[in-house]
Amino acid sequence: SSGINAEYGEPTSSLRTSQHKSKMKCVIFLSLLLAGVAAVDIQGLLDTTFYDVQGNAVTLDDLKGKYIGLYFSASWCGPCRRFTPSLIWTYNEVLKAGHNFEIIWVSRDRYESSAEDFFQKMPWVRLPWSENYKIGQLFSLTQQRYIPALTILDPDLNVINPNARSDAEYRPEQFPWRR
Repeated sequence: SSGINAEYGEPTSSLRTSQHKSKMKCVIFLSLLLAGVAAVDIQGLLDTTFYDVQGNAVTLDDLKGKYIGLYFSASWCGPCRRFTPSLIWTYNEVLKAGHNFEIIWVSRDRYESSAEDFFQKMPWVRLPWSENYKIGQLFSLTQQRYIPALTILDPDLNVINPNARSDAEYRPEQFPWRR
């Protein structure tokens, strides 16, 4: 049995089912492969030195074992200026609750001076301005379209919630906001 209907020269239903299963296996494999590439790319993009407001250096190795929030915002963005104080409160509450958590601010500002002024209000670390060429890639890899945006990575740098902004704002007690 070749899987071809002898009378009409069309594939039999069992052949169509087999072909469908093969295509689905291929789609699943490619999805898993791309998820692995995204994790590797995120790790590569974050393998740098971050700085807090006081200028203290923090490396990706220093963040091992922590959940990481990638916070995309800008000083010129009204919703960002309104959300940042709420995120600061949530960040402090999550730390008080004993969770291993750090936020990396990824500026979408156009000018370094504007970014520096805005960052002075933040208690976490930031991607250095000198590495702003990574911002677009991080924004895409974490599936962002608008700011403010908050993406949560697990300690293995896998995206567990690409859109955690409302979770952080309205459900801080449910950290790490896994989806």
